[in-house]
Amino acid sequence: MDKAPVLISLERKDTYCILAFSDDNTFRLDYLEVRKHCQCAKCKPRQVNEQIKIEFEEEISRMMLVKPKVEQVGNYAIRFEWPTGCSSGIHSFEHLRKISESSGQKV
Repeated sequence: MDKAPVLISLERKDTYCILAFSDDNTFRLDYLEVRKHCQCAKCKPRQVNEQIKIEFEEEISRMMLVKPKVEQVGNYAIRFEWPTGCSSGIHSFEHLRKISESSGQKV
């Protein structure tokens, strides 16, 4: 059984970040995409229904996008601290990889 790739570096830019994983894959991921996929108790329920998800994404798009602070959570996740909106979501490395593959750009 293969182990899930581990996030080995995160480079923060103004509107996106560069995520490098232990399997030598690197992705550019917009902060907007990270916010759209937040798994916290407040945000995740707003992603289950297509209409609610559209409204949620529109709400996020209207917020001022500012480069977040980043805090590592153990050896498995990071937390983005946004100046506006939610800052309680913990993004596991596996979750970030899935977002990167579906919404990011391989670099």
